[in-house]
Formats: sequence, C-alpha cells, structure tokens
Amino acid sequence: MPTNADDVRAYADLLRHDAETYFTDVERYFRCLDQQRREVFEQAREVSGDYARVLEFLDDMRN
Repeated sequence: MPTNADDVRAYADLLRHDAETYFTDVERYFRCLDQQRREVFEQAREVSGDYARVLEFLDDMRN
C-alpha cells in the first residue's frame, strides 16, 4: 500500500479493487474453514457414538 497521498489518489481505483478482492477472498476462506470445521465436528461426533457403542459392547461382554 502506498503511503504518499499523491500515489494513493493516483491508484485509488486499483487500491480499492485490490482491497475489496482481498477481503472477499478472506471471507470466502473463512467460510470454507467454517464448513470444514462443521463437517469434521460431525464426523467426530459420529465416531464418538460408534466408540461409545463399542465400549458398551465390551462392558456387556465382561458382565
């Protein structure tokens, strides 16, 4: 990012476009991470349930 006021004025449209593109991309990236987190969390919950059933089965076998 330029710091000289004349450069900022001269490249205002380009700077604005680049900043907007950057923030749009960052937002898209965070949405993607959030979606992946939800998917992995759901998978972990399913595996946890499966494991709980295995533990119950093993416990029943001991009794």
